[in-house]
Amino acid sequence: MGAPTVRRADFLMALAYGTDLATGHSRDFALRSCVLAMRMADAARLDDSMRRAIYHQALLRYIGCNADSHLLAAAWGDEIALRRELQGLDFGDKAEFAAVFVRAITRLWPGAAPAELAEAVQRGLAQAPQVNVPILSGHCEVAQRIAERLGLPPELRESLGQIYERWDGRGLPRGLSGEAVKFPVRLVTLAQDAIALTEAHGFAGMTRMITKRAGGAYEPELVERFLADAERFMAGLDEPVDREAILALEPRPHAMLDEAACEEAYLAIADFIDMRMPFTFGHSRAVASLASDAAKRMGLPAADIRDVRWAAYTHDLGELTVSVATWMRAGVLTERETDAARLHPYHGERALTSLGGDGKLVAALVQRHHERLDGSGYHRNSRGPDLSPAARILAAAEAFQTAREARPHRPASSDATAAAKLRAAVKEGALCPDAVEAVLACAGQPARRASAERLAGLTAREIEVLRLIAGGDTTKEAARKLDIATKTADNHIQSLYSKIGVTTRAGAALYALERGLVQHEIATA
Repeated sequence: MGAPTVRRADFLMALAYGTDLATGHSRDFALRSCVLAMRMADAARLDDSMRRAIYHQALLRYIGCNADSHLLAAAWGDEIALRRELQGLDFGDKAEFAAVFVRAITRLWPGAAPAELAEAVQRGLAQAPQVNVPILSGHCEVAQRIAERLGLPPELRESLGQIYERWDGRGLPRGLSGEAVKFPVRLVTLAQDAIALTEAHGFAGMTRMITKRAGGAYEPELVERFLADAERFMAGLDEPVDREAILALEPRPHAMLDEAACEEAYLAIADFIDMRMPFTFGHSRAVASLASDAAKRMGLPAADIRDVRWAAYTHDLGELTVSVATWMRAGVLTERETDAARLHPYHGERALTSLGGDGKLVAALVQRHHERLDGSGYHRNSRGPDLSPAARILAAAEAFQTAREARPHRPASSDATAAAKLRAAVKEGALCPDAVEAVLACAGQPARRASAERLAGLTAREIEVLRLIAGGDTTKEAARKLDIATKTADNHIQSLYSKIGVTTRAGAALYALERGLVQHEIATA
């Protein structure tokens, strides 16, 4: 029940999951590259300061990748497909590099006549530097800013400004060469390319390509060290990597975040998500404000208010798996695109499970933010008893805020129209009436019914006590967890029994279950 203290590395893993989605990399790509980079660092017997810089660089290399994604998509179409084709590519090979963009242009012009397509290719390749260089510069700048907000040191921020630079000076955007490129950048670039090339061409193909690029993309000495023991370095890296393995790699001392620092980290994730497209700028912050205010209005405990705010910041993290080109299109989604979009709560939950502890409750809310009381939501088709008051509030806040934001396929609704949509969903049994009215009241909409119930008039403390005894705690155990006297806990129990109309612990437990007050574990099946 106390204030959370979370390892910063947990947040880095959540961001790494998000960057894997946004860049089209395979599962746990950033985590596996972190393992490889740290193995190489250990073999070179680097000091802890350098190992820490390499650890962070491997996890965070692409945290700026969402910057100007709408411009990338406008120029080249599906930006995730483009990034997937660029993985492991030798950017110094102009023909290979150009071929990727020719394929992208061809996808943008399906069914075009040969002459028309040729003209589009010529025009696109001519404009490529003017499009790509500012975007890559933006990636570097945003990565540096996010790293600063996470409390990471200036040395790392400098490295994140060089993520596309090369040993031979043919990188972007500054054309740095040799040792002007920071050592963590040189090592992590090699490690990540080794992972990507192995996936695409097998171990033997990867070693041939790495050898060929020595002195170009990669520092020759690093290539020599890697290839001398490549089998051992790469062992087991075709399998997913778990949270504990990454935590064990972090050099000491481990950075810990208090509640205020966690708030800023969640906010950084929100901005990382929303900056993909102009029409989502500030979306997660707005949902968080509505959800937090509504939770206060409904009298939820402070921890629930905090969790619903943090879940609102991160609820769309899983949407990074769907390309910006898809979201920017004015037409309706295809069946396949709809299926992919409906999985975004799953991916958001998976990204946040790295946080452990209280983060599991945040992840559980993210998993449920599109669920509905009648089972019509997604992606698990959960129903009322599985949806806590916080989950119901988040669903209502997200629906209201989204309705009043413009999208390429529809204009923004007025606040009154958005409110009417939510109230219609209440009549259909999809949204919780109390959660909807709390959200609408906080958004300045006139009430259509009595103020939202505070769960039978329960105080925030009584909700906490009810949740604990419903979970099997004795009065003494509940008192200890809440740091109150046993007599005080018993007084709360008798008061809440009276308010909810029960006389036994079993009756109280059923009440809590029916209203979603039992803290649910995340279903992983």
